[in-house]
Amino acid sequence: MVLMGAKGCENPNGQGVADFGSVTGRVVDAKSLQPIGAFTVAIGGQSRTVSPAQKGAFSVDKVPAGTQTLTIYAIGYQTYSLPGVVVQKDQTTVVPQDIGIVSTAPQ
Repeated sequence: MVLMGAKGCENPNGQGVADFGSVTGRVVDAKSLQPIGAFTVAIGGQSRTVSPAQKGAFSVDKVPAGTQTLTIYAIGYQTYSLPGVVVQKDQTTVVPQDIGIVSTAPQ
């Protein structure tokens, strides 16, 4: 018996099922340098909501290997995007410095 893949089930990126890595980092207020209480981080079609208990630290798994853009969303802060994050298969990419995001509150 020969089994053939179903049409339309191919990965559009041409990547195998296991071509994923993870990304970790930390988000802080750009002015005070204190960890952001709660925020959402998105990269490569994955997103995670981070709680205050995590003290600004985040980890996102199952990110497609390749060059991605990391985006941070937090209430009261400008959306922040970091292009050029290289994710390697079966490895953890560590954002090398704290990501400082800017408050939208009047100064």
